[in-house]
Amino acid sequence: MAKSLYEQIYEIDNLYKASKKAMKGKKSKPTVAKYWLYEDKKIAQIHQLLKDRAYKFGKYQEFIINDNLVKRKISAAPFIDRVVHHAIMNVIEPLFEKSFIYDTYANRKGKGTLNALRRARFYSNRYDYILKLDIKKYFPSIDHELLILALEKKIKCHETMKLLKELIANSNPQEDAFFYFDGDGLFTPYERRKGIPLGNLTSQFFGNWYLNGFDHYVKERLQVKGYIRYVDDMTFFANSKSFLEDVIYLSEEYLQKLRLKIHPHKTLLQSTKEPFVFLSYKIYKTHFRLTSKAINRGRKNLKKIKYEYKYNKIDLAQAKNRIFGSIGFFKMGKNSLIMDELLSQTTLKRSV
Repeated sequence: MAKSLYEQIYEIDNLYKASKKAMKGKKSKPTVAKYWLYEDKKIAQIHQLLKDRAYKFGKYQEFIINDNLVKRKISAAPFIDRVVHHAIMNVIEPLFEKSFIYDTYANRKGKGTLNALRRARFYSNRYDYILKLDIKKYFPSIDHELLILALEKKIKCHETMKLLKELIANSNPQEDAFFYFDGDGLFTPYERRKGIPLGNLTSQFFGNWYLNGFDHYVKERLQVKGYIRYVDDMTFFANSKSFLEDVIYLSEEYLQKLRLKIHPHKTLLQSTKEPFVFLSYKIYKTHFRLTSKAINRGRKNLKKIKYEYKYNKIDLAQAKNRIFGSIGFFKMGKNSLIMDELLSQTTLKRSV
């Protein structure tokens, strides 16, 4: 007899697979190292709790980061919850993959930032104009009721949906995103649960799926041939400027149904003859290159890593992982000078 989706989630083999994914690159962290020491026991506990329908998601730890001069709240779930997140995604993600359009690139196997940049360059050589739209406070704005309805279109297993509803309901409060839409009463924006935590594996997936209906609307109803989405960064390409002006209005109209607002100061419509910025890169006809803001962030990030290592805040493995992650970001464009600069500064020293 075939196992239900929910039974597949708490299957021992799936939990071990999820555990390995959650621990990858993090075993030097004290909480993860402690979990690793008792991995078999922890997996047995997770298995039994999920099997008994008694699993409860824990409390998030919150911290603030400065991302390009914008403060963002990052929420870290307890490590055992992160194992469960991976177990859920191992089972449900394949159900959704075929329903995504080709040109959505965030958090999908075989896609990613580099392929999104290459696609943007490709479209810039085929079309005369580009339109860029961005959602205002995207993750804090995601409406719980509408997100659940979107998930129910693909997941027919009642117990799996119950687990997902509990996960969504457990979201910690995000930054204020109290916007009014057609038909709202005075208190509607305050009465509806909204916002999912940045930092969750499941949140990244939910954020991608929440706009899937909009993607199909753009491709199938608006007939925009050149369209790319990376989370809430959306680019539209066409040979008619007036057509893209209409797309702005029609997109705003559709996104209202999802209780989302387009950021008024981040809308850009221009000729593709001029370079444009996408995902922190400046896209030219022949190549793409990091913006000066991104380069400065990279320098600051490297200094921070070296400082934290010098004063024993992180170990050597953590420092190297973060350094090579930063260098990988710079390798994607023609940034040879900054690459040489970064590589020359990667000598790590401890405080005496």
